[in-house]
Amino acid sequence: MAHVRISDALRAVALYPTEDLETALDRYYAPGYVHRAEGREMDRAAFRQMVIAVRGQIRGGTVTVLDEVVDGDQYAERHRYRITMNDGTTAQKEVVVFGRFAPDGRFAELGETGVEIGDKSPSEGPRLPDPDPATIPPEVSTFLSALPPDPQVKMLTQSTGTVKPFIQFARTLFTGLELPERTRELVILTTAEYTDCGFVTAQHVPIARAAGVSDETRRLIKERRLTDPSLSAYDSLVMRFTADIAQRPTVSDELFAEAREHLSDREIVEVIQVAGYYWTFGRVSTVLQVPVTQVYGEETLTKLDAETA
Repeated sequence: MAHVRISDALRAVALYPTEDLETALDRYYAPGYVHRAEGREMDRAAFRQMVIAVRGQIRGGTVTVLDEVVDGDQYAERHRYRITMNDGTTAQKEVVVFGRFAPDGRFAELGETGVEIGDKSPSEGPRLPDPDPATIPPEVSTFLSALPPDPQVKMLTQSTGTVKPFIQFARTLFTGLELPERTRELVILTTAEYTDCGFVTAQHVPIARAAGVSDETRRLIKERRLTDPSLSAYDSLVMRFTADIAQRPTVSDELFAEAREHLSDREIVEVIQVAGYYWTFGRVSTVLQVPVTQVYGEETLTKLDAETA
């Protein structure tokens, strides 16, 4: 039986929610869940109220797993998180968690303790300022008006000559591929993992789920267990092929031969194009320190198409 992970729960419930709170809580916490922290014990209802308060205070954040052990129904984990508050300050904490799973694999109880890593400090924010609106050509401004005022879009707008075709190419990756939607999302999530880009991961969790990528498959990508026996030969190949594309200038003859067994010639080229696009997108986010402020979905590109046609 697959067990939930606290890092996934933190992302889904608080750091960058992609679904309503009740759905997220039900996905990770059993009905009789008990939470213990800082000497206080909370039942599930009290825990829910705490989560609501936290959601109202933070803009987003990241979590990094340092250690994690599962032994039967027993669970232990250590992680660090960094959050950005609504006022722009940031906070970091290292947390140790001990707990027990319910029979269905969700958390039955968790206890945690942690220590702040440094004081709250002003958010560093992106490494480059927003572009001067006066330098943006009118046709580009019109194009961008159909998009959310997201920090990533603003960062891409530093290059006024490429922002429009770059974003339009993203839509092409949703509408012009022979590659199945689910395979496309496997490629994107694997590229995001191997480029350490939380922004791309956050944006594509709901899209991947809608395309049929299970939470268990996403967990294996996150843990980089690309040869896990529970994976189909096809999924394992797509993920390993993508991981090599993201990390190396080429792939082995053996891996390429395996790719040709599962993918058409066109699909092989499309995998490389999707991985390359999201590698670039991810590096804009990580190198220039663009924060995750909101999670969007495929409908954003659909809206773009309708309003700029």
